[in-house]
Amino acid sequence: MKNRNHFIIFSVVIIILIIVGFVSVIVTADNNIKKESEAKKNDNSIRKNIKPKNNKIKILIDPGHNAATKGSVGWLGYEYYMTLRLAKQLTGILDEDNRFEYFLSRDGDYYSSQIKEYMTNNYQKLLGIYETKIRKDSKLENLTRYQTIELYAIRNYAIDNNYDLLLSLHFDYMPYTNRRAKTEGFHVIVSPYNGEFNVSMQIANRISQRMQENYKISPTIALDRYIPQSVWNFYDRDNLLKEGISIRGLIVLGDEFEFEYNKKAFKKDVPSVMVEAGFIHDWKLGGNKALKEISQKIYEALKDIYIN
Repeated sequence: MKNRNHFIIFSVVIIILIIVGFVSVIVTADNNIKKESEAKKNDNSIRKNIKPKNNKIKILIDPGHNAATKGSVGWLGYEYYMTLRLAKQLTGILDEDNRFEYFLSRDGDYYSSQIKEYMTNNYQKLLGIYETKIRKDSKLENLTRYQTIELYAIRNYAIDNNYDLLLSLHFDYMPYTNRRAKTEGFHVIVSPYNGEFNVSMQIANRISQRMQENYKISPTIALDRYIPQSVWNFYDRDNLLKEGISIRGLIVLGDEFEFEYNKKAFKKDVPSVMVEAGFIHDWKLGGNKALKEISQKIYEALKDIYIN
């Protein structure tokens, strides 16, 4: 009798364990399905999630560098010259669509009078950002204090004037001459210190998807040495690189120094992305037709995000 009771108890325990295990599998599977569904939902609803702040979609277009900083140099010439050419192609397309409104941080060799005026009127705040120290790090050594503050001025001008997007245009550089002939491609940069990081990531993803229709992803994509761990809680490093997206705290997108400066006070922000449109030594990008094709892909991405 005693052995029989033990057998019954043992059987009941086994049955309970089987039921619990089965329920656990169902719950886990259900959670995974929910996560996958949510991911698909987020991917499909990207355009619904990003609504313009204004009647028209306001974009600050920043042709990277100027005649003072120049940027990289290659077969196509100086970077600041090429970024302005690319920006002019993009604005030419936007001129045909009255749903967009844009402002160029510069339409010549140097930054616009509006940026210079903003810099003058907000100099103390911008200087405070510049002088912020973190881990004894200093700003980029290849920029003067004035040039660095100019970049902070562009970014904060976009914030204070309620732009929907700050789009910075650049060209990449391959320092090794023996690799230049085989090196081509684009990538998109987002800052982890931008207050609109998630929106910026959505925009970067869409630009990358559109660009991939015609262009390769750059084989040389840099990531910052210091990136907040919270980023990797939601994004996979290798997957981002495969999609041509880099995480870097750059001044015009929002850097760690400004983040530290604004820590004690709520600060609104502007979604910001930087497009490294190609390599400055890639002769195929030298003509207006090639630049217009790049601009068209960026424009299509903007329509996908804000309109379609």
